[in-house]
Amino acid sequence: MTRRAAEPWLTYREVTRLPRLAWLASADPATGETLVYHGASVERRDGWMVEGVWDDAFERGDFHRSDHFFGTGIRVAQGRVHFVPASSPIGRLLHCTYRERVLVSNSLALLLAFTGAELDPAHDYRRETYAIRQGVGAYPREFVVAHPEIAAFRQLFDEVLVLGDGEPACVSLRTTQPIPSYAAYRALVADALGRLRVNWTSAERRVPMTPLATISSGYDSAAAAVLVKELGVETCFTARRSNTHMPRWLSPRAAIDDGKPIADRLGLRTIYLDRSRSRLTDDELFFLAPGCAPTSLALHSLARDVERRGTVAVLFTGFLGDEVWDRNPWEKAYQRAGILRGDTTALMLSEIRLKSGFINVAVPSLGARNLRDLEALADAPEMAPWRLGTSYDRPVARRILDDAGIPSRLFGQRKKAVVDTNAYPVNRALRAEFFRYVRTRCGCSGAFVYLHDRVNRLAFPFYRGYHLLRRRLWGTEPPDTPRAFFWKRFDFGYLTFTWAAHTLSARLRAALREAKVAPASAPAASRALATGR
Repeated sequence: MTRRAAEPWLTYREVTRLPRLAWLASADPATGETLVYHGASVERRDGWMVEGVWDDAFERGDFHRSDHFFGTGIRVAQGRVHFVPASSPIGRLLHCTYRERVLVSNSLALLLAFTGAELDPAHDYRRETYAIRQGVGAYPREFVVAHPEIAAFRQLFDEVLVLGDGEPACVSLRTTQPIPSYAAYRALVADALGRLRVNWTSAERRVPMTPLATISSGYDSAAAAVLVKELGVETCFTARRSNTHMPRWLSPRAAIDDGKPIADRLGLRTIYLDRSRSRLTDDELFFLAPGCAPTSLALHSLARDVERRGTVAVLFTGFLGDEVWDRNPWEKAYQRAGILRGDTTALMLSEIRLKSGFINVAVPSLGARNLRDLEALADAPEMAPWRLGTSYDRPVARRILDDAGIPSRLFGQRKKAVVDTNAYPVNRALRAEFFRYVRTRCGCSGAFVYLHDRVNRLAFPFYRGYHLLRRRLWGTEPPDTPRAFFWKRFDFGYLTFTWAAHTLSARLRAALREAKVAPASAPAASRALATGR
């Protein structure tokens, strides 16, 4: 007997070779059935499925209404199916309607694999990659693909996709809490973190979870580590060096980003990130496939460490600190408008975290739905002792660290990052595959790709230095940096994304076929992209 659409239910199919936390749901509105293909570490129950943590009891499964939810999940409630992304804009869901079914996934590559869609070689995917930087509720949702039956996927950040009677709808079920003072803010964050701890330590979980953290000499991850140190976090990851526009010969300390001195004072064990290019595995593909923004390959060894542990990691990070805590005029314009923007660096971890098995908990996002109150708090008289009036000024984060007894000389001296912008894959085997792709698509040899990269890298410090000098002398803001100064028609860094997405989706497609899951046949557009015709 066919069930009515008003009585939805979930069925599950584990696919062994899928990334541990990846899932794809195929919902039939006519029958109410939602069939979920998923990896081995996804938690599943009769009426809900999740890879994540939230500020409520795990056994209730009410993450769809949670104010602080990290990860993704599916919840059947009140006769509807809720597809739920994180409550902070650091990750996304993608969905489309295909052959009278609604398809939803937490992986771009998996949705490409299942539908047979491909990225459109004629389309510029910077629009999709950087969409969330326009803010929650303001970003363009369309994600263009090449497919004879699907014009585009849809990206979903922060809101919940609800499937019931009628067309799928995007709604927000989360609340905003007032933050009248620093004490109220600390209490709100402490309460949310305590509830998260109860959730991830629940004995009802099938797969145990391990809390970990990142730390640096900046504000954000250091302040986040202070806030979570009493939650059972014992280990944090840090980098010895980070990126900087300042040449090392001019300022040897400019790129030092070692958070171990702070971790030592917090009683945390430190693991240094291994940034050796020679030890980078083909997991690099997962760092490249989510979009065309700079990657965080520096976290490769962290991802490998998490995967070897066998548990799922709750990884506390400082993502969204720029949007929530900074006082520079650009960020304050968004804060005053109440617009919470996303972090493309976090988005670029959206495939590797599914493979290695970690939930990205962006600590600054706790309470961040009330951006106007946080902006007012940073400017409040009570925060005056922690304001610097510089271009890198985060009084709330500074006070958190100061209250913990961390000496000011150890943090917040210079804005740094550990992102990488490469014109080709670092891993040797992947690089060889990419060069074959470039030869087919562009008629260029690997030698030319190397030359293009070296010449443009040499030009960058001169260009950047010139415009920074103009800003110092005359207050002229630097223009956007060109993607290339020479041979401008070639953008090999961008091509790594289209190649990586195609390659990873092909691998996942093979995993589906091996499990006798029958995704759609590859359309002509897909074959054209693969061959370059």
